[in-house]
Amino acid sequence: MKPGFLFALALALTSSAVLAQSGPAKNAGDYPSRPLRFITGFLPGGVSDVIARTVAEKLGERLGQRIVVDGRPGAGGVLSMEIAANANPDGHTLYLGQPVITISRLFKNKPAFDPILAFAPVTLLGTGPTMMTVHPSTPANSVRELIAYAKTRPGGLNFGSSGAGTTNHFSGELFRVMAGIPLIHIPYKGAALNSLAAIQGEIQIAFLPLAAAIPQVKAGKLKALAVTGAKRATAVPDVPTIAETLPGYRVEAWYGMLVPAKTPRAVIARLNRETNAILATQEVKTVLLNRGIEVEGSTPEALARLIREDAVRWEKLVKEGGLKLE
Repeated sequence: MKPGFLFALALALTSSAVLAQSGPAKNAGDYPSRPLRFITGFLPGGVSDVIARTVAEKLGERLGQRIVVDGRPGAGGVLSMEIAANANPDGHTLYLGQPVITISRLFKNKPAFDPILAFAPVTLLGTGPTMMTVHPSTPANSVRELIAYAKTRPGGLNFGSSGAGTTNHFSGELFRVMAGIPLIHIPYKGAALNSLAAIQGEIQIAFLPLAAAIPQVKAGKLKALAVTGAKRATAVPDVPTIAETLPGYRVEAWYGMLVPAKTPRAVIARLNRETNAILATQEVKTVLLNRGIEVEGSTPEALARLIREDAVRWEKLVKEGGLKLE
């Protein structure tokens, strides 16, 4: 990737974040004036839904208004992005941002708008690594042994994900590129089908969210080899990271609160302050940790930087890994 392009991208994203927050600096004293809605792009019961409902309940108490979680699944999260991006930028519409914001731009059929420029960051809510699992009969008990095993298989190994373009998918592709081994991606519609395929032996490796992987590992149906985060996960501290074998490897799903671009800066500042306050409570930390999410909290600028880095990282992987995202 050309250095000039990366600089231009970073400049554009930085400018967007500033402009998105530079609307009229209205007094946030009368905000919010009515119930809010928190838009998500995935089905009820999943990790995204749990995050949104937990944050909505506690944040609503602090703001003195009800926050309704509005799940809009469809098109891999793109539908929800469109709805949130086109909402009135008055702070009464929140959006649960995830890597689909940076990854959807890389698909052949990408959104008609730039998801990054369409939103203003409020705060990072948390991050969640993926777990690399294999069938118990697989003759590998570590990342190093799995790499060696893959090199003995002329046709390579099959790995499953929750769908093309997900962080589970990119976890496997980055592993393939960095380890220099033949891996074939098999996309499934969700973590449940992905884990079932590994349990039944349809695939040798399944990259799964922690919440989906841990029960199967505890039941002995799958074997945990590693997690994809930069550090070991609090929920499974005995499971090493892939980076302990392949330095520099890192894949984490991030969850952030965003609002439509041009939302007033004073409103963003209040949302940031109140949301970070609830994230610091033990109650919220416990609920999200039980779903495999490491609670974070951040400034709007820090979330904007994370999104910029995410965009550059995945564009590089798609190019160097020869990925075709339809």
